[in-house]
Amino acid sequence: MSVTTEPPSDTELNETPEFELDCLYDDPENPTELTIFASDIQKSVTEWVTADRSATVSLDQIR
Repeated sequence: MSVTTEPPSDTELNETPEFELDCLYDDPENPTELTIFASDIQKSVTEWVTADRSATVSLDQIR
């Protein structure tokens, strides 16, 4: 079975999506994980994303 899909148009590629996001820490005093999720889960394909603090870098360190 083959499925044919059309590539996104230039207009679709130039549009910036908007998201309402919330976040929670595992421990507010000394967080080791941050979980980001959509405010309205009904509109999101991904339910949440969790980042472990030991695997992240500060935005100041990105060039």
